[in-house]
Parts: sequence; C-alpha cells; structure tokens
Amino acid sequence: MAGKHTAFVLAAGFGTRLRPLTEVVPKPLVPVCGVPMLSYALALCHLHGHRHVLLNGHYLSEQLGPWAGEHEGVQVTLSIETPDILGTGGGLRHVRDELAERFAIVNADILCDVDLSALVERVPDGGATMALRPSEDAEVYGVVAADETETVVQLVTVASAEPQGAVMVDTHFSGIHAMHVGALDKVPDAFSSIITDSYAHTVPKRLVRSIRHDGTWLDVGNPAAYLDANLQVLRGGVDLPLDPMERAAFAQRSSDSQGDASLVDGAEVTGAVWVGAGAAIGLGAVLHDCIVGAGAVVAPGVTLRNAVVWDGCEVHSDVTDGIVIETGRVVGIQ
Repeated sequence: MAGKHTAFVLAAGFGTRLRPLTEVVPKPLVPVCGVPMLSYALALCHLHGHRHVLLNGHYLSEQLGPWAGEHEGVQVTLSIETPDILGTGGGLRHVRDELAERFAIVNADILCDVDLSALVERVPDGGATMALRPSEDAEVYGVVAADETETVVQLVTVASAEPQGAVMVDTHFSGIHAMHVGALDKVPDAFSSIITDSYAHTVPKRLVRSIRHDGTWLDVGNPAAYLDANLQVLRGGVDLPLDPMERAAFAQRSSDSQGDASLVDGAEVTGAVWVGAGAAIGLGAVLHDCIVGAGAVVAPGVTLRNAVVWDGCEVHSDVTDGIVIETGRVVGIQ
C-alpha cells in the first residue's frame, strides 16, 4: 500500500519508572552503549523491510523533532500527541488512516530481536499477532498464553478464549506485536489502551495469533535494569539489530579492541569498554566494563567499574555500579 506506514514505534510515554534518568531525556532517547534506544527500534524495523515508520511522541516531544526524516534506513514520520497523551490505543487510532492494512508495533523502550516479519505475516483479518516471551517471571508481568494452534487464549485477567489443545502458561506479552487496521475499530480516538479497547474484543473471537520469542529481550524499565542492559550489550552475547561497538570512537571486549586507542592512552582498560567521540580520559584512570559517552570527561585517577557515563558529563570521583547523567549527577544502583 503506497504511502502507508508499515510500522508504528511507541515513544510517547513518561518513563516514570526510569526516573531520574527520564527527567531531562525521554525514555526512547536514553542511550544504551552510547546509542539511543530509538535507534535500536528503528534498526529492527529496517531489518524486517519496513521503510516508512510512524513515531508517536508526547513527553519531551521537542527532543524527538530531529528524528523526523531518515534514520537507520527508514523514513520516520512524527505523530506528536497534544495536548494530552493518547495511550497505546488512542495513539494508534489517531493515525489509523496513515497505517498499512497490516503493521508492526514496536516499543522504543525494549531492546530485542523479535521477528517482525513473522508477526506481520500471521496477522488475521481484523486481528493481531503478539510476540510472547517465555519466562519464569511470566506471572509477575502477567500471563499471556497461547494454545496448540498458537492462538492467544489467555490475556492476563482481561480476556480469554476456548483453547484447542494444551495451553502454555509460561509466557507474557513482550510489548511487540502486529495488527490489522480492522482491530482498531473499537478503539476511541482519545486516551485508551490497546489491551482493553482492542485485544479484549479480539481474543475471545480467536483473532489473536502469537509467536514464541526465545531470543533477546531486555526491558529497560528502571535504573537497575537500564544499567544491566548496558552491561549485557557491552559485554556481547545478545543479538540486536545494530552493533553499538561499531559506533564507538574506541571499543574493547576482552583483549579485542577497535577504533582510536589514543583516547585511552595512559588509562588502564580492562573488560569491555565503549568510549564515544571527543571523550577525554585522564591519566591513571581505570576503565572496567563501562561506557563513556561522547564528549564526556573522566578526571585523572578516576575508576569507572560497571558504570555508564552519558554524553558530555564530567566525572571527578570513582563510580561503581552507577550511571552518570546530566551535569555529573550519579545515580547509584544498590
């Protein structure tokens, strides 16, 4: 469908659980290994052939302005929700006429390698497909379960359907899904939830399919999870649609390094390290499993261990298990 958007990226939320990190930066622009989370979401769309993507915004939406246009190989169109946020349902309903008949929905605050192509291919008329993640913590997130036909038959406490065969109850909704525009029929063009205003109607009709996602899925929901996600990506071993190490001015994993080693001359560098362009690392600094953003300054003799330093920040004292944001403010993780 020419001119239609085949993917929708959710980026309007307040990021409440991630505060204080989101007090000055919207959650989709919080960096993981120096790269905004939004870049990972757009790269995932590009990987699966999406070239026209809608991006909604509300909280600190002025910072999303520069993202209109081409990024990560896709053409981004902004949908700024004003004066009020529209929610996961209303945001989609508001741009219904701009969406393709079947489209993917990606959460900009989740790092994953979900197969968007498989999601879209399985969407029935008037229905949807959900990526379900197996987890021992499924009950904590809220069980969303499918039967032997891969049809969703249990949607937390919101809706259910008569199952066919056994039901696997070890999964929860990953936050990544795909829909047919007809599934938006009952969603109001106002604040609403896609779960209660769409899925609550389509699940009982057995119109919601599923895929089981066993791959990468990192929910960057709070500061501790954010730090953990950075360190997992930094150390490698997770599959993502882009490699942030390729975007570093200097990067190291184990004994393998790449980029401009002069940036860390005089520093002790061990483990995995990511250093952005224009960063200044003082003599005698110790860098171990850490990320130093572009233009950041690490004073001489400072030790960074299991730490993330945002772009442009100055660090004058040791940081272990912490995040340095804004003008050197340290968010410690217990």
